[in-house]
Formats: sequence, structure tokens, C-alpha cells
Amino acid sequence: MSQATPFTATAVRQFPKVELHCHLDGSISLPALRQMAAVVGKSLPADDAALRELVTAPIETVSLIDYLKRFQVLTDLMQTPEQLEIAGYDMVHTAAKDGLIYLETRFAPAIFTEQGLSIKEAINHVLIGLHRGTQEFGVPVNAIVCAMRDRPLAECIEVFQTAAQFTDQGVVGLDFAGDEYNHPTHDLTAAITAGLATGLPFTLHAGEAGPASNVAEALELGASRIGHGVHMSGHPKIIAQAKAANAPIEMCLTSNLQTKAVTGYDDFPLSEFLSAGLCVTINTDDRTVSDVDLTGEFMALHDHYGLDWSLMEQLTLNAINGAFISEEEKTALRRQVQAKEHVNN
Repeated sequence: MSQATPFTATAVRQFPKVELHCHLDGSISLPALRQMAAVVGKSLPADDAALRELVTAPIETVSLIDYLKRFQVLTDLMQTPEQLEIAGYDMVHTAAKDGLIYLETRFAPAIFTEQGLSIKEAINHVLIGLHRGTQEFGVPVNAIVCAMRDRPLAECIEVFQTAAQFTDQGVVGLDFAGDEYNHPTHDLTAAITAGLATGLPFTLHAGEAGPASNVAEALELGASRIGHGVHMSGHPKIIAQAKAANAPIEMCLTSNLQTKAVTGYDDFPLSEFLSAGLCVTINTDDRTVSDVDLTGEFMALHDHYGLDWSLMEQLTLNAINGAFISEEEKTALRRQVQAKEHVNN
């Protein structure tokens, strides 16, 4: 985009964006939630404002654990094949409305098995919904399959090995999500090793609710990307380690403010990480729980940190470079970003 183009929400929405860190179960739109509730005859508040309050974390959230409580309403509605297909389809619809040209959404299938679905069935039905959405809206969306840090390691290994059965159907990576503070990276070593043995790459939540050492351990164990990583701030050796590993950092401003991963806008280490030469990417984390989209994240970065078109393009190219896709697919995405730049110059 030309620097002369006003940095408005409308213009940012039209810019071809890429997102790498977006939890499906934290990003379901209110209309889709109503659809999913209807599948099982569950009642939800009739008023959208009341429903949004039920599923959105306030900025006054006291911790990651408090933030994660908001997911229960959503995950309770993600227990049948039809509900999971609605959720997958909705994720692509949301991405299209937000001006994305590529998205990696992540989810923990073990959470979707409370009413009898197997882990394999849960993954399959989400993918069916994602593929249907891509066919309709034209946005390619791949999946990162998460295990939960607080679940037994045997289950986590099963999740990763099952996910690897879908590598030709849109599963492109693995992750550990959940309570980082009480379940540090080194406790997950056996499952991470088993996951890497499948050949799928890892992005690991680290340095969000836990210390910077979790980032160092994640990189040592073989993580290709780091989710959040904000607690690397003030730790130049670990920042240098991430830079040497060429590991993209999936930063999520609004979510970090809500979970108190950072204490305020002044504490968000965007400038520090960029100055250090880290491959920073910008993401929503949870569109519904944080009540944000990628357009809104970039507008907040513009308002609070002076982000301009040039930096937005660089952050987008960083996301393309870090995506778990082929070099050919990356080249095609870069062309879309550069075509937009050419049109506006």
C-alpha cells in the first residue's frame, strides 16, 4: 500500500492478510454458535449482547486461567459431527470477511470427545467444515492440531499421532495449548518428541503465562515457531536464540492484554522484538473470546505503536514465510500481497 493511503479499518480489511495463531474453539461467530446450539436443542441468550458477554473475556480478566474459562460455553457446543463442521465452515467465513488470504487455525480435538466422538472423528469433521468453507469463500485454511498441557501425556501422544494421519487433508502442524504456568515445556518432552517423529512441525505456546525459559526449552526441543513469546522481553540471550533458530513469533496483542501476559500497551514488546530482528507475526489468538479480528489488531497496533503500511506488509510477509506450507504456496501468497502494493502505488 502507498504510504499516502489513509490507514483506516476499511483499507486494512481490504489488505491481503495472513494469520498463523487462531484457536477455532475461541473464534466461533455468534450466528454459528446459535446454529450449533440448535443442533442439540440447547438454549442461548436471545440477545446478542448477552451472548457476547457470556463468551468474551473482559479486559479486566485476571489471568490466563480466568481467560480460558470463557471457552467452556463454546466447547460444550463442539461435541457432534454437525457442530464441528459448522465451526470449521464458520472459521473460513470469518477469515474471508476479515480480508485474509491464508489462515492456520488450531484446535484440541480431545476437548471435542466428551460425548463419544473419537479424536480421529473430531479432527475429520473439523476438516470437512474447513474444506467446505474454502470451497465457498476461496480462503485456504489449514489446521494445527493441539494437545492440552494438563491432559495425560499418553493422550497427547495419541492426539499427535492421529493428527499425522491427516497430513494430506490439511493438518500442517502440532501444538501444545492450555495452562502453561502449571505445565512447563520440559514436562511435555515425551509428547513433543513423539509429535516430531510424525514429521509434522511444531509451534509451541511458550512465554505467555510461563517464563522465558519455556521459550528456550521449546526451541531446544525442536519447535519451529513460538506462540506468544512475550516473556522473552528483557532476556537478550533467549531472544538471540529465537533469532538464530529463525523461529517466527506469533504475537497476539489483545489476548495478551486480557490474560495479563503483559500489563499494558507499554509492556507489549513489539518494538523490542522487531529491533532485535525477530520474525514477528500478528494474530488474533481467539476472535470471539477476545472480541477482535485481524483488522482490529492492526488498527490497535497503528494507534498505539505507529504501525504503518510498510510494517504491516513486512509482518504479513513474515507470516507467509513462517506458514507451514510449501514454498510454491508461499510464493503465490507473496504475489497477492505485492499485487496489492503495486495497485496502490
